[in-house]
Amino acid sequence: MKLQAFRIENYKKIEDTGWITCENLMIFVGKNESGKSAIFRALSKMNASDGESFDGLREFPRHRYALEFSQQDWPVVSGLFILSSKEQEEIASVCEVCQDTREVTITRHYSGLYSIRFTPDVHVEQVTIQRLKGYLEDAISALREMTAPEGKGEELGRIKQVLIRFFDQEIEQLPEEGRCDKRRLAEIVNQVASHANEEWQKELLNPLYEPVYSLLEQVIKNESFVHGKKYVIDHLPRFIYFDKYNVLDSAVHIPTFIATLQANPNHPGLRATNCLFRHVNLNLAMIEELGSHKHSHEDNPLIRRQVDERAILLSTASNLMTSKFRDWWDQRRHRFRYDIDGDFFRIWVSDDIDSSEIELDQRSAGMQYFFSFFVVFLVEAGDLFSNSIILLDEPGISLHASAQYKAVRFLERIAEKNQLFFSTHSPFMVDFEHMERVRAVYESDEGRTRISEDEWPLDHDSLFPIQAGVAFQLAQGLFVAKKQLILEDISDLWLILGLNYAMDFAGRKTICPDLKIIPSGGLSTIMPLASLLKGNLVDAAVLLSGSDPGLPLLKKQIEHLFDSGQNRCLFIGDYLHNPLATLEDIFDEELYLSCVRDTYPQVHLHFVPQEEELGGIVARLLALFLRNEAGYFEKWRVAERVCNRIFEDPAIVGFQTLEKCEHLFTDVNRICE
Repeated sequence: MKLQAFRIENYKKIEDTGWITCENLMIFVGKNESGKSAIFRALSKMNASDGESFDGLREFPRHRYALEFSQQDWPVVSGLFILSSKEQEEIASVCEVCQDTREVTITRHYSGLYSIRFTPDVHVEQVTIQRLKGYLEDAISALREMTAPEGKGEELGRIKQVLIRFFDQEIEQLPEEGRCDKRRLAEIVNQVASHANEEWQKELLNPLYEPVYSLLEQVIKNESFVHGKKYVIDHLPRFIYFDKYNVLDSAVHIPTFIATLQANPNHPGLRATNCLFRHVNLNLAMIEELGSHKHSHEDNPLIRRQVDERAILLSTASNLMTSKFRDWWDQRRHRFRYDIDGDFFRIWVSDDIDSSEIELDQRSAGMQYFFSFFVVFLVEAGDLFSNSIILLDEPGISLHASAQYKAVRFLERIAEKNQLFFSTHSPFMVDFEHMERVRAVYESDEGRTRISEDEWPLDHDSLFPIQAGVAFQLAQGLFVAKKQLILEDISDLWLILGLNYAMDFAGRKTICPDLKIIPSGGLSTIMPLASLLKGNLVDAAVLLSGSDPGLPLLKKQIEHLFDSGQNRCLFIGDYLHNPLATLEDIFDEELYLSCVRDTYPQVHLHFVPQEEELGGIVARLLALFLRNEAGYFEKWRVAERVCNRIFEDPAIVGFQTLEKCEHLFTDVNRICE
């Protein structure tokens, strides 16, 4: 049975989620306290693998409890399930009225009772005591008015006397209300049929029992319907809910575990440990005897056999876990060893990188989480790992960002056989290639939990993981091209694009088409960006301009980062023989200033001597704007205009500019060699 959609009502902060459609893998994104855990816990109690049932005192909406809880058996969780072709055949074989059933809607209430609706709808009419009583009274009336064929009056009289007395007794024995049972109806039919042996008798008596026989058929259908509902409940998937509170300790103190288990068998902290012992095939009686041999000085064959059996069980379970976990978890190849040392059960872990055995709680928190989940899943889902729906609460919270991304791939593999839902507030756990899997969980203005189905919430905090994830996905596009030129800002990008177009028009050397040009957004972000590119195996060069005092250090850092023997940090000033020059200075000054006039027509461009002495055109313009109180000079606006003008008429770029560009582009292109 596959869960197609679910609905949660009357649970903690949830009034009604409405129907939420499901995929094989679902991601519920939301901030803390938005209600993600409540959704998972309520959903799990449709058929909880840990046996948890609803507790109205703790789980019914608190503000409604006093006035409303006792009024009815409130529904909590509903699921729309699609039956497989095999399940359709099986339910049809046990339920006559479910021959066309393709899906079922199951609702579980606070009492733990289920209500089931089949699709297509199955109508089953209940056979009540009052209905049968009416049929019997009609039969008595019909008997009294019945006349016999010629010569059969005396015989019919005896039959009428017997049947009327039988019907009167049945009416007296009927309870005031309730439903008819199959045995009573069958007796009535058989009693009438036993007197209908000859044709004239059948002709008179058949109309008496035919209505009762139809009731009997209806009761048989009803019983079949009960079998159909039982089939559905028996085949309901197990919901395995797991959160960080179920993480195992690497050393279990056996006496403490036994004492806690005996005092409170349903204690949630014992769940994973219980599953661990079940996985090792150690029952409670055997656990209690585990250390009984340690004070013995005799060579007792029974104790020796117990120790041997325990060692075999531990070894077998260790190998099983190693094998199964290796099939799923691909970050490292782990090996597990279970060991009992006195009163302690210990879990030791090694891997293919470091063969040293380390206790489980000394491994990463993420490793502990997924190992503990896998133990619970291994036991509570059964060996076939099928017909289970897994609900993981914040599974990747302790993992590094790149490991979170890999964890999603791990969860995808599990979801191939079992539907899996997980919650997160990390952008790295959101799969943006499959946004149909994502549901945003948020709070309404009244503080009620909502789940997005058709629209996204407006709450910034709820959307932040998705927004951050989108930004991360966009950033991944930076690493596609394996040769890149980093510029300081968008202004340099506009100017380089314009110059490259002019060079191509003039038949000169252009920038290598395999080289991607990206602006960094400022000097402070160049080094982090270069490091990101290097880390993703991208070859890069940097083109810098101006006189910032941090440029020499930045150049040294870039050269050290790439360590290629090539000059990866280029200064525009080296090509213009002016250490203070910016890329704007490569153009004929009048061309650039004409674009400034078009961009800022209200500003009179007349430099005073102090401004003329400044090293580059941009520095002079900044000073001029400041002196004239004309606002801030935004060079990117002028750069865009320069680029557009070149694309309209590339011939406006002069010979000297093209010459300087050729030297610059030659050095830039070396990165592609």
